[in-house]
Amino acid sequence: MQVNRALRSCSGGLLAFVFAAFAMIHNVGATSSNTDVTDIWWNPAEPGWGLQMVNTGTFVFATGYIYGVNGEPLWVTGELSRIGADLVTFTGPLYITTGPYFGGTFNPNAVSSRRVGTMTFVLNTVSVGQLTYTVDGVPVSKAVQRQPLTLDNYNGSYVAVVTQTAQGCSNPVNNGTSTGAGTVRITQNGSSMVVVTNLDGTTCTSIGSFAQLGRMGRLQGTYSCTTGEIGNAVVFEMNNVPYMFTARLQSQSTNLGCSTSGEIAGLIPR
Repeated sequence: MQVNRALRSCSGGLLAFVFAAFAMIHNVGATSSNTDVTDIWWNPAEPGWGLQMVNTGTFVFATGYIYGVNGEPLWVTGELSRIGADLVTFTGPLYITTGPYFGGTFNPNAVSSRRVGTMTFVLNTVSVGQLTYTVDGVPVSKAVQRQPLTLDNYNGSYVAVVTQTAQGCSNPVNNGTSTGAGTVRITQNGSSMVVVTNLDGTTCTSIGSFAQLGRMGRLQGTYSCTTGEIGNAVVFEMNNVPYMFTARLQSQSTNLGCSTSGEIAGLIPR
């Protein structure tokens, strides 16, 4: 979307305010090393079991709710560390923990755990991964994806910071990286979404379909700008908390040739 050209002369006061907000919320739903894998993961063809992961920096605590050979629920936990520089991969020891009956007096001395194998999780895309683990010598390999629960609500008018890089433009002057601030208005009705950006007098409107991928959202659609630019856009890794959101974006102009990628963070002023 044509924010690259429009961001170059935003007002200093607005930039100062939004950059301060961006500094506070930039790490919402993000980690220091990779796309945040914190979520509930499952295989929709195999309902009834799943994996919940909490990702902090280069570490993941994983809780798997699976079944034993007798069909009874089995709880396993993994302590996974980031390895490798290419595909986002976490691996580490896997444990089974036992403890006192939940309905009685809790005795911490009755809690015990033993290592039963190793768990590895590979993030293939933002929302799809490969899970492999071993429990007492039995290997398992499963394709998993983020499990959607309910649609997040992004409705609101935000003050936003956008950082992006454009390349391949027919006019080379439009290539390059820029960062700036403006306003974003999001209107959402279920899975339909309209995003209107206003940056330095240029308004761009994106219309498309919103999908909830676990705790992250994705908007795919088309856009048009008051400058005459048109194209296709996707806004992904969308995360929101009260009064704010963060996301990544990619767009392809069909008349200017620009391929653009970047990040956006928005805050509803109070």
